[in-house]
Amino acid sequence: MPVDDRPDGTDPNAAVVLFPPPPDPQRWAPADILRLLVSLAVVVLGLFATTFAEATVSGAESDIVAAIDRVPISVEQAVLGTAQVIATFVPLGALAVVIWKRRWKLLGTLWLASFVASASAALVLDWVGDREVAVQLAERAARGTSLVAADFPTTEYLATAAAAVTIGAAYLPRQWKRAAWGWVVVLVLLRLLGPSQPPLSIWVAVSLGVVIGSLALLVFGSPNQEPSGEHVLEALREVGLDPVEIRRRDEETTHAVYETVERGGSQMFVKLRTPDDRTWDLLSRLHRLIRLRSSEVGRPFSTLKRRVEHEALATRTARDGGAPTPAVVGVGVTAGGAAFLVEELITGRRLSDLDELDDDVLRDAFAAVRAIHATRTAHHNLSLDNIVLDDDGRVWLVDYDDAELAADRRERARDVAELLVAVGLAVGPERSVAFGVEALGADEVAACLPLVQPLALSRSLGKSIKGERKLLDRLREEIHERTGADDVPLERLARVQPRTLVMIFAGALAFYSLLPQFGNLGDTVDAFGDARWEWMPALLGAALIYFVFATISFLGSVAQPMPVAASARSQVATAFAQLVGPASAGKMALAGRFLQRNGLTPPEASASVALNTIAGIATHLLLMAGFFAWAGGAEIGGLSLPSIGTLLLAAGIAVVAIAIASLFERVRRMVIRPVIDGIRTAAGYVTQVFRSPIRVIALLGGSALITMSYLFALVFAVEAYGGGLSVAQIGAAYLGAAAIANIAPTPGGVGPLEAAMIAALSGFGLDAGVAISSVLTFRLATFWLPIAPGWVTFMWMERRGEI
Repeated sequence: MPVDDRPDGTDPNAAVVLFPPPPDPQRWAPADILRLLVSLAVVVLGLFATTFAEATVSGAESDIVAAIDRVPISVEQAVLGTAQVIATFVPLGALAVVIWKRRWKLLGTLWLASFVASASAALVLDWVGDREVAVQLAERAARGTSLVAADFPTTEYLATAAAAVTIGAAYLPRQWKRAAWGWVVVLVLLRLLGPSQPPLSIWVAVSLGVVIGSLALLVFGSPNQEPSGEHVLEALREVGLDPVEIRRRDEETTHAVYETVERGGSQMFVKLRTPDDRTWDLLSRLHRLIRLRSSEVGRPFSTLKRRVEHEALATRTARDGGAPTPAVVGVGVTAGGAAFLVEELITGRRLSDLDELDDDVLRDAFAAVRAIHATRTAHHNLSLDNIVLDDDGRVWLVDYDDAELAADRRERARDVAELLVAVGLAVGPERSVAFGVEALGADEVAACLPLVQPLALSRSLGKSIKGERKLLDRLREEIHERTGADDVPLERLARVQPRTLVMIFAGALAFYSLLPQFGNLGDTVDAFGDARWEWMPALLGAALIYFVFATISFLGSVAQPMPVAASARSQVATAFAQLVGPASAGKMALAGRFLQRNGLTPPEASASVALNTIAGIATHLLLMAGFFAWAGGAEIGGLSLPSIGTLLLAAGIAVVAIAIASLFERVRRMVIRPVIDGIRTAAGYVTQVFRSPIRVIALLGGSALITMSYLFALVFAVEAYGGGLSVAQIGAAYLGAAAIANIAPTPGGVGPLEAAMIAALSGFGLDAGVAISSVLTFRLATFWLPIAPGWVTFMWMERRGEI
């Protein structure tokens, strides 16, 4: 599309060829997704407060109404009249503009969303029902007259207004967008000062309107925020360029990419980022923050311009250090809030598009990464899509958006892992590792071993490796063989595994579905109502002192002196770490990492963790046997321990399975030999621990007191709901249920532990309602409440490098 808009200059009649306008509308815009998620959360919060905190909500609303009730009637009527005028005439003006511009699709979308929002608000608020504040509001409504009716604009109208503004604001300039939302805010404030509208109902109605408006934009599409060709041309001229042609590349990226031809014949590459990119980045960062550890989530940029400037700085730093990187021409912004980076255009083909990669190309690719790392810069996106072979046969590295300046060795090792995986996908792990060792050295390649895993790779490379998971194992084996590196575990990058969340949800769901089988729900509610709250401080104290004994036991399992405060923090952090795997896997992984950070070798750390675990199991079994004898036998509500014959049969099966597995060389090399070596190291380490009587006392005594602290926490919980059992019976019930639940695949035994404890307490004759209430309260104090401080401590230790 030629445009004759060149300013006064050497050739005023020159035409500029521009790309076609961007497609409109766009579906699934990131801003619409983010707005929908936030507004849904607000609606759920309001409904939750209305359902489960009705007394608190009613009290707060009554206080608000009582405060506003002091406003004179004349002022109140003036405010209500103003709100009714605004609510009547502003929508009419907006409707006239839409019709005048002939935006019939927008008009239909607005009507449909308004109808759905109004109906949804009516249904939801009817389900919530009237609260006590409605009587006060009705009395206020009867005090005066109004233009239409005292309850106009209604909550349904407010939901309609929020839905319409959500949709309309997507088509408005920034100033008018703010004005539209300002109208909704003013309307809500004026409505609060008038009669007949409970504050929480207004909250829910407006949030529900935003939900419906966001859904409408997702379904029918919203305006594309990418600037037009004319705006791009204007912005490029602002930074001193003079293109005669601008072409848009069709690439599956969140940002727009252009190629330009300058009047002098040179060609430029332009990467443009719109506000949609910022929202996509926020959604991606939120997902990574939940999924991965904080060290794997970079800090966000304050503006799009800052992000583009960072990429320009990283690109220029790499180029100045001798890396084959395009020259940066400039950065700029458009009138619509987009930011762009201009580089020289590298004409050639991406390595991902080549049918075959010869040895020279592979050497140059690894040499280019070596040159980048010499400037202490990490690229962080070394897929073959970002390595270009130009027409002269030279290799170039492009796209420094994710690059990190002043990168440490670990971050540079991540680059090496990415390139080895990317090249390995194309030419196989043998050639990939061979050229990596040749160009980078054996030490640099060996350092990337803990990061040869999907979570350490860039998003695009992670998608490519999904169907080639065996390649990663082959790469690690090849690295071991060519570098002689020791076998090291993969670095733990995930914060919480998806399967862990599924297990927690499934376990909790199974447990709560079993509740009706343990007792009448009404009895449980009655038990909660009759609770003796003076026992709760003792329960919380027992849950808190657990961490003191856990620290003592942990210190007793380590032969070297350990920092007491940091060790105590690590035990608090296990309250969160226990969520990352079944049984005690998360706790053991955190303890091992903490010990290695404090100077222990991996075998020593593993030996210490194993020793602490074995001590805990041994003391638990001894205490269980003692409490069973004290309580009068091992039978607990129909449950009993396995017989000796059953245990011997299971042990025999295990021995046979190990003997069969040992016949295979691969199993002997990868499993049995490392285990034997680990046992030898562990045996020597355990001997060091047992040379100190104080450590032995701390280890065994701390382990026993850990179990006793939780046992007495359950005793206090039962007493809080009236008691009825002896300490011996409660102890036997807890220890037996905990032993059974330890084999459950859910983190912390969620579900099976609660079910087993309720069954055991009921088996000893405790009322079902009291048993359920006691167990739920016990688990709240010992499992659920410590998760929040555990998470805070975990994050703090992670930032300080303690884990």
